[in-house]
Formats: sequence, structure tokens, C-alpha cells
Amino acid sequence: MYGNLVSNGYDQVKLIGVGKSQYMSSLGNWTDGNEASVCADQYGISEYATWNEWGAAQRDLFVLDHEGNLMFHENVTGGIPNNLESLVMDLVSQIPGDSECTDGEVNNDNPCNPWECWNGEWIEIIIDCPEGMGIPCEGGIYIPPSEGDCCSICISLGDISGDGIVNVLDVVAMVNLVLSGGYDEVADMNGDGTLNVLDVVLLVGIILG
Repeated sequence: MYGNLVSNGYDQVKLIGVGKSQYMSSLGNWTDGNEASVCADQYGISEYATWNEWGAAQRDLFVLDHEGNLMFHENVTGGIPNNLESLVMDLVSQIPGDSECTDGEVNNDNPCNPWECWNGEWIEIIIDCPEGMGIPCEGGIYIPPSEGDCCSICISLGDISGDGIVNVLDVVAMVNLVLSGGYDEVADMNGDGTLNVLDVVLLVGIILG
């Protein structure tokens, strides 16, 4: 089936075998006559960590879509399901780079992997996030991205409201957190894992400059 799909132009399909290291010398039945890749799950490191993580058994077949979501998992000892090829073709048709588009159109279903149409073809846009590139957040911390965003945001310490300005409103918010026993990493001015009057004093000192 794999060879048939590739020969018919479905070259986005990848067939990867994960074998147990003790059987790697006898995997010719997997690699003969095709370009399938095989990697070994090592015993003795974590005792077949990959197999255990996926809940796999011998001859289990997993099908993932282009975003890495598990779409199919079944043991194929008794034969490959009749609808498997149509399932794979349907998943391939959902890949943005394989569908017609209008120039300027943007597919942002996955904010970390957006696509833009150029000359009638989908082109992947590379997202370079500052945190991922190792750029330090001077005087602040990186906050995980909200839903729909890809990159973490650099927030200055003390900017509890997240409006880009450290002022008396942030002092009020910090005092309320201290009195209520709450915690916000952005408000933890000295980074000791707790909020108290010392953090308030540090924040006031920054504002007064």
C-alpha cells in the first residue's frame, strides 16, 4: 500500500518502523522492496521506552496526520483494514501545501506552523520565537503563549496587568495578591517563590526610579 501511494504521487506519506533492538537483524520483511525507514527502540535504557509510551504491541500500526495527531491505531496481524488507504489519502488532502489556494490567502490553523499562498501554492511560514531562539527576556520573564498564539511573551517583572507599563496600578494588584496569599510569577520581584512586602518595596523602588 505504501509503494502504491508513493507511485501515485502521495509522496507526503512516510512509513517508519520502530523495531525492538533485539530483532533489528531480521527486519528484511519490513525493508525489502520499499524505502521504509526503521529505527531501533533500545532495551536497557528505558526498556523499550517508545513502545511503552505508545502502548504498542507487535505489528501495531499507527497513522498520524500532518500535525502529529493520532488518527488510527490497530493491530494488523490479521491483515490491513480495507479503508486504510482511503483514510491516508483523506489525511494527505488535508495538508495545506497540497491544496489549491488564492494568492495572499493565509492558513493559520496551527499558529506555530502557518501557511501563505504564493503563486497558487501553499508556502510554509517559518516562525522564529525569541524564547525558542535563546533571546533573553531582559528584566522580565517569558509567559507561555495564550490560545491562538505561538510565541511566548516577554513581560517585565512587576507588569502584573501586562499592559507594557509598570505603574501604581501594578502596585495595587501586587498588594492585593500579597494580602490574599496569591502568587504571580511576574510579581515575584526577587524570584524567591513567594509574594510579600519585599516584592512590593522592590516594585515601588522601580516606579520611583
